[in-house]
Amino acid sequence: MKNYLLFLFLIYGVCNAQIFSEDFNGNVLPSGWTTNNPNTTYNWGVGTQNGFASFPSGAAFFDDDDAGPNGINTNARLISPVINLSAVSNPKLSFKYANMIYDLDSTLKVEVFDGTSWVQVFIHAGDAGDWDIDFNTFMYVVTSYDTATNIDLTPYANANFQMRFVYDDVGDYSYGVVVDDIVITSGLLGTSDVSVADKMEVYPNPVKDFVHIQSGNLKFDSRITVLDMAGRKVKSFIGEADGYNLSDLPKGNYLILIDNKKEIISKKIIKE
Repeated sequence: MKNYLLFLFLIYGVCNAQIFSEDFNGNVLPSGWTTNNPNTTYNWGVGTQNGFASFPSGAAFFDDDDAGPNGINTNARLISPVINLSAVSNPKLSFKYANMIYDLDSTLKVEVFDGTSWVQVFIHAGDAGDWDIDFNTFMYVVTSYDTATNIDLTPYANANFQMRFVYDDVGDYSYGVVVDDIVITSGLLGTSDVSVADKMEVYPNPVKDFVHIQSGNLKFDSRITVLDMAGRKVKSFIGEADGYNLSDLPKGNYLILIDNKKEIISKKIIKE
């Protein structure tokens, strides 16, 4: 029995190995991380508090409110160190995030470097997370985060892999975004992983009007996002449906991100 339990423990460890993590618990940008903002000189910070909110466990944030009403920040980037994924089996990305808007739906995107170019693998527009008021300081407090889990990095794994978190205030004088507890895991594919990824079929491909997603893992609140090759969101849908209308899209190549609340699966399609 002891040998059997040890075997299960070893298998579990192999299937769930953590190869990279960052919790931003320090008050400075961690070693190897960089920031870049082509719009203004204002950029991401790290700590437990910024100009409008506090984060009890520490986090990375872009404070759009502190950047000022005249600052347009459409491409503010928080960039990871280089992470060698060339020999990693089944790498997956998870992280926590929160976003507070003022009027327009400011956006958080995640892009990864596949060895040649940056590819978008995640997008969220609008409010995220739960916020409360600390009446001692009259500041907002993040009380809980939304989570992105098991984003498949296998198609993008390479020796020079990086990821960057991109904040876009869409031209609005907004509040800001928060990112925390970034984790990349690796390991052998389990039975459930194989069934979800391999059995999720997107058809027809090429598509003229309606695209269909065949899967038993979509839910009423699953999110389907269609991106063009520049990483711009061009269509979005919520929930399982008989088909998703892409008839108004121009001809070309697109990426469909399917968030089934367990993982985010990406599929490339051609629009005729």
